[in-house]
Amino acid sequence: EVVSIMMATFGKEADEATGITDNFVQTADASVASVSELAAAMVNVGPTAAAFGWQMEDVNTALALLSERGIKGSEAGTALKSMMTNLLRPTDKVQEALAELNISLYDEAGVMRSLPEIIGQLSVALSDVSDEQRNQYVQTLAGTYGMKAMNTLLAEGTGGWAEMEGAIANAATAQEIAAAKAETLAGKIEAFEGAAEAASITLGERYTPAVAEAVEFGTG
Repeated sequence: EVVSIMMATFGKEADEATGITDNFVQTADASVASVSELAAAMVNVGPTAAAFGWQMEDVNTALALLSERGIKGSEAGTALKSMMTNLLRPTDKVQEALAELNISLYDEAGVMRSLPEIIGQLSVALSDVSDEQRNQYVQTLAGTYGMKAMNTLLAEGTGGWAEMEGAIANAATAQEIAAAKAETLAGKIEAFEGAAEAASITLGERYTPAVAEAVEFGTG
């Protein structure tokens, strides 16, 4: 279900299904979020992120960082979406704040910058202001609910982002986890149960007619 939703949301092709699965499993392995919590978050933030042209992998990295601060599931998705949509508000206060901080949300071609690029700009711009100014800027740019997402991502900064990306890349893939599970006692028992079920089906198909005849004879 997650794979099909991500394919539809981010315009991915069928041959990318394994990559989607691996990214979710690896993100969950590298953070304290589960796959189901990442999926719940994506339901809220995915369509907006895709509309901005952001990559699914970057959104999952952001969700992984949020999970490290206890912001998980649908709450994380809503907080990140609120931060994103508030950044794009055409209000005077937001536009003035972006101009004062010299933040450019779009590149020279008018294409929206990636999420890590925007966070990197904000981290640099807010590093030299007072705590009071920083809090005012964050509230203006991210909104009341989006503040928790922006504050978390700014606290991690570009270094924390790169570290999480590395952890996700080095985490076990879905196939590796499945292979490891198959080597455990539980995995071997599961394999045996599958084989026994297949054998019972085969035997049933083969001998049911004869057993049925015997039962009918016995009944008579």
